[in-house]
Amino acid sequence: MTLLKYAWHAARVVSRSSPQTSPSRRDRRRQETITDIKAAARTQLAEGGPTGISLRAIARDLGMTPSAVHYYFPGREALLDALIVDGWDTLAMALRARYEQTRPLPAHERWIAVTRAHRAWALEHPSEYLLLYGHTGLRVTPSGDRGVQKAMSKVVAVLFTMMRDALAAGEIDAEGLQTATPAHLRQQLADWRETTEEMAGLPDGALVACLIGYAQLHGAITLELVGRIPPQLHPTALFDLQMAHVSGSLNAPPPPW
Repeated sequence: MTLLKYAWHAARVVSRSSPQTSPSRRDRRRQETITDIKAAARTQLAEGGPTGISLRAIARDLGMTPSAVHYYFPGREALLDALIVDGWDTLAMALRARYEQTRPLPAHERWIAVTRAHRAWALEHPSEYLLLYGHTGLRVTPSGDRGVQKAMSKVVAVLFTMMRDALAAGEIDAEGLQTATPAHLRQQLADWRETTEEMAGLPDGALVACLIGYAQLHGAITLELVGRIPPQLHPTALFDLQMAHVSGSLNAPPPPW
């Protein structure tokens, strides 16, 4: 009985001594400063691309010293990585939200809906989208920052989730795609599959379908963002046609009976 009373008393002490504390004034000001710096960097990104981002200019615009900006971001690469992480995170949230909203739909209709959400985000954040996908001339190799890779994986995870749905619905000709894939490429796909849990169990044909779909999705959006769509064509109608074609071209053939 005494032991139980002691345990009850200790639990109350812990509960009283460890309340949910709000961020300190210093922490709030730090986060506000980081937010202001990134907002200024996004403005510069939209106006002049990644090479137009200047920590010295940001300091001047915000009324800070250059050393104060460097305290939060040691250099332009660190600031760009922060913008890229934010971009991947917000894009992933938009795609995941649309995916959840369209769960009742057939897999091919969900693909159209989610790719439309992908395009909508890109049109709202064109300079950030081009930064994420390297269409800036700034970075030709993936960033080594783990935060960047983790944030990007959230976007790719939605694609793999939709692929699993399509496989389960019999909408992907995984066997045909696998047969058409050269042996050396299949070995490379196997090596790639080992790098992330999201791909575990997906056959080679499904991974090929992912790559084809993702390449055509990104290519269609990028052509629109950089102004390479013929002005006579309506971009939305063209995009929907392209995404429907991607889905249809990867479909499994109907059974012979």
